[in-house]
Amino acid sequence: MRNSPKSPALPLLLGFCLFLAASETLLCQERLKVSYEAAQKLFQSGEDDQARIAFRRVILEADRERAALHQKAAPAKLSTDDRELLEIYTQVLASAHNYLGLIAARHEQFAEAARQFAQVRSLRSDFPDAGYNLGLALFSIQEYSQAVAPLEEAAGRNPSNLNAKKYLGLTYVQTEQYEKAIGLLEEFRSRHPDDPQVMLALATALARSDRPDESRSVFEDLLKSQPNSAPLHVLLGQIFAVQSLAQEAEGEFRRALELDRKVASAHYSLGMLRRRALQFEEARSEFEAELVSHPEDEHARLQLASVLLDLHQPDQAIPLLRRVIAKQPADAEAQYDLGKAFLDKDDVPGAIRHLETAVRLDAAKVHSHYQLARAYQRARRNDEAQREFKIVKELTAAAP
Repeated sequence: MRNSPKSPALPLLLGFCLFLAASETLLCQERLKVSYEAAQKLFQSGEDDQARIAFRRVILEADRERAALHQKAAPAKLSTDDRELLEIYTQVLASAHNYLGLIAARHEQFAEAARQFAQVRSLRSDFPDAGYNLGLALFSIQEYSQAVAPLEEAAGRNPSNLNAKKYLGLTYVQTEQYEKAIGLLEEFRSRHPDDPQVMLALATALARSDRPDESRSVFEDLLKSQPNSAPLHVLLGQIFAVQSLAQEAEGEFRRALELDRKVASAHYSLGMLRRRALQFEEARSEFEAELVSHPEDEHARLQLASVLLDLHQPDQAIPLLRRVIAKQPADAEAQYDLGKAFLDKDDVPGAIRHLETAVRLDAAKVHSHYQLARAYQRARRNDEAQREFKIVKELTAAAP
């Protein structure tokens, strides 16, 4: 199955009956061995529902025996035979959870797969492909920040695992660690030059790392094989925009919308072009169009609110900003815009509250200090206003 985690080599669970003399323990070990091997055969024959049930039974039995050993004494105080037996039960548990993860991944149930692989990693961090399987499952459910650590572990332990490097590079792009992504993606591309997922991520990482010429070259190679990909035209337009080539950028965004009128970020990017050109009404229309197709896009909502403030329409901007802040309370720009909107409406206490938050979240923004100084002036808090004006002068003087 595409993008499913790798299956490790089957563990050699031999010698279950060699450790203790007690007949009851021997029978338990033999029973567990038989149950495990039967579950393996079900998995190998593709009988996933039955295999899932069988592995869960193995887990219950191994957990029970493992708990009994823990009750006897702390692991360090167990006899040599008991410690070896505890290690076998732990290995059985890790392997059974791994199979459950593989079954879930085979059916694209990646959240369940991630849960099972996390169990494997907690039981045996050195289990074959434990980090890779967990990282790939987390990547598949878009939990990118959580996927970074296990994928880094997988790539570090096995530098020859190109797939681990591929998905680590893709994950770095998703978490905006573009410089880290480039080398990994270039290495994968050198061996697999036509992987569109890698080419798209590499082009994006290069563009975000101020290497637009290299990025454009990768995009052009990709567009030769996928000329009708709307997202590609959006990204190429964004590269042109970074280079201040507004006409070329607009052409790519328009081409993307011709191919797919609901493609993400095309209207948003056109709105940004219009806003930079101080064409606020046109920018407003583009951001509104983006929200029609993608109502959960908080970046578009924030930009629409900012344009409404540019158009002196704070009453329309405030509900949008409140929604953004409800979802992203640490967004300094949204806090600033809401504070400014309240100041425009002469709600000085509300303005001060949000502008103080904006300054706390990002103390380097001159405009936040300036608007906070104005708000303090209106509240007749002159000492605090003078302090903020002084900060404005210092930040302005220090700017390159």
